[in-house]
Amino acid sequence: MAKDQRFHVDLDEIRHRLLAERRELLARAVLSSGSSPLAPDERDSDDADAAVTTDMREHAMWLLQDHRQKLELIERTLQRLNDGSYGRCESCGGSISPERLEALPYATQCIACQQRAERQGRRLNRGYSSADR
Repeated sequence: MAKDQRFHVDLDEIRHRLLAERRELLARAVLSSGSSPLAPDERDSDDADAAVTTDMREHAMWLLQDHRQKLELIERTLQRLNDGSYGRCESCGGSISPERLEALPYATQCIACQQRAERQGRRLNRGYSSADR
């Protein structure tokens, strides 16, 4: 059991969880590729059937995108585990709390930096820029 003394996080357990999640996402992708609702369905007999099929396609596309994003996060996190940068905030360089890493193993920012980024995002979404502060 590899415990990083700086963070008091069981890195082997984190790696195991990430690898298990990656396997699950890849298995789902393989299963859904065989019966993809993305393929055109000529059986749509009316507008209601076509609407349901369109909804299913959009949902499947959203799931694929979500799985792709999670896989990218997992791959980045595994790389950070390998290169020794795991547990360090990408914004300030400080430590990410062990509780945060346990809850969200692919966290890349400490809570303070994440909150700051979210506040800034809300300002930008409301039409403010960092110069308006």
